[in-house]
Amino acid sequence: MSTTSPTRTRRLRFPSFTVQVLLGLGLGALLGWVALQMGPTASGDPNWLTTTLDQIGSSFVTLLKAIVPPLVFLAIVTSIANLRQVTNAARLAVQTLLWFAITSAIAVTVGIATGLVFQPGSNSTLSPQDG
Repeated sequence: MSTTSPTRTRRLRFPSFTVQVLLGLGLGALLGWVALQMGPTASGDPNWLTTTLDQIGSSFVTLLKAIVPPLVFLAIVTSIANLRQVTNAARLAVQTLLWFAITSAIAVTVGIATGLVFQPGSNSTLSPQDG
């Protein structure tokens, strides 16, 4: 009588989502630094790594812009559909608006502070008349 154990399939274990995001952030910063150190080509055009990173970044932002509106719409529709089950709908609406106002104020503050600290575009060669 043979005793064969069933074969187990081994699943790949990935790091947590937080670790994956932090690794991606570090890899992106490293590749950006490498592209900056490589400098432009002899003809003055951006190097291949800069062009590749620009294309990937533009594609990512375009995909984010495409997916956010449907997600927001579905979140609103789902919330409205679930309001029938909530007995204190007015209180929930006030809390939601308050939470939205607080998080928006924090986002605006972070954006303004970041702009003041890093001053994006201050070393740009473009002037307002060029636009």
